[in-house]
Amino acid sequence: MHILVVDPNEAFATLLSEELKRQGYDVDVCLNGSDALRVARGRAVDFSILDMALANPDALVLGRQLRTLDAAMRLMIIPLMGETLSSQASELGIQGVLPKPFFLPELPGLIETALAAPLNVFRGDSVARAPYDAAAPQSQPTAVNPPAPSENRAIDKADGFSYAAFMANRAEVERLMSNLVQDVGADTVLLTFDGGLLTWVGGLDKSSVESVSRAIIHGWQTSAEVARILGREQVRFEQSLAGDDYMLYALSVESSAIMGVAVRGSAPLGLLRHRARTAAEQIAQLCKS
Repeated sequence: MHILVVDPNEAFATLLSEELKRQGYDVDVCLNGSDALRVARGRAVDFSILDMALANPDALVLGRQLRTLDAAMRLMIIPLMGETLSSQASELGIQGVLPKPFFLPELPGLIETALAAPLNVFRGDSVARAPYDAAAPQSQPTAVNPPAPSENRAIDKADGFSYAAFMANRAEVERLMSNLVQDVGADTVLLTFDGGLLTWVGGLDKSSVESVSRAIIHGWQTSAEVARILGREQVRFEQSLAGDDYMLYALSVESSAIMGVAVRGSAPLGLLRHRARTAAEQIAQLCKS
């Protein structure tokens, strides 16, 4: 099965490609429509995943061009974050939807759903809700000894978060997150990477966790835009939001990897920041490329 991923966000496209390859698929990644058409003309493509952020041509035009090359090609669309698909996307006859953020372990099910969907029929209700229907399985932590954190070490773009390293050390990463939940009495601790929800631990249900992750990712994007306007390099993101008896604290593990902590109660911000920074530094060491 040959899958073509077309996404202008190189980091996200690489993350998606690595996971698909791990599942046994043959994958090509393109950052624009021109390269995608060149690949599709050179070899058979069974399945294409197109991001709605594409331009010149946009994802809908590219989808029609790819279908012209092979009418049996299956199409999956990645909507812009927080947006629903347009009627034009529905009319394209896509077989699947991959929302941002999404939980990586759900990807095989989303691909299987799209492969099972009939060609030229977009079953929007069933496909679009697929990511939210079932809780993702949680891996069981295993004990290893993480590197000791450095209290004053900054975590910046030089650290290089690696998805492969995360997968290799996922059990230990989740153990550190579970310890953080217990230390500060958090409802959940979650980890995102470049628009994708990697994992979470704690008592919040999946729908709530996804809402929290979207808020965190939006905050990171806003921080990056402010840094761009001010002409400064964004190296670390940190924010806390409090309302009534609820607090959401988030900080960067690396430039595109964000850890979020949702706390219901009166956990002191100083303690929360200290414990979260320690966990983030340990996770950064485990997931370093």
